[in-house]
Amino acid sequence: MNAISYRKFVAWAKTLGSLLFVLACLFLLYAAFFMDTSIVRKFFCITSAIIGIPFFGGYLVVSLPKALKSNTQLLTYDQNSVSDGTRTVAWAEIASISYSGPSIRKWLLPKLPALIFHLKNRETWSVNTYYLLTDAEIQSVMKRLRGLISRNGKETK
Repeated sequence: MNAISYRKFVAWAKTLGSLLFVLACLFLLYAAFFMDTSIVRKFFCITSAIIGIPFFGGYLVVSLPKALKSNTQLLTYDQNSVSDGTRTVAWAEIASISYSGPSIRKWLLPKLPALIFHLKNRETWSVNTYYLLTDAEIQSVMKRLRGLISRNGKETK
């Protein structure tokens, strides 16, 4: 079995970076309520913290479990099928693959980037990458998976 994995360094770097920003937002809240500041500065501190904590806290909640996890595999595959650990799909069932990049949904919650497998029965199967692959790694993974789909995706009769 071959695997597509993320690097632990990337997971720890994103965890520590988001933790740093969450702590900065908490300091802004502390400054707004317990330091002698003007009304305008209090407003901006509170507003920044209200926006920052859910935004960076979401990254922290996503990346911390992945940094602590010993298994770094996102996908495993062989010449017959591909699996994310919960669902296994044969290559012959996959029509194409696309990538949905990160974005912001309602209430500033982050939308996780995902590999989207378009199946021949018109379903889609999304595999989250949890922001743990760099842009170069995503390009390499997409190229590899497209090659595997074209090579192994021919239906056998």
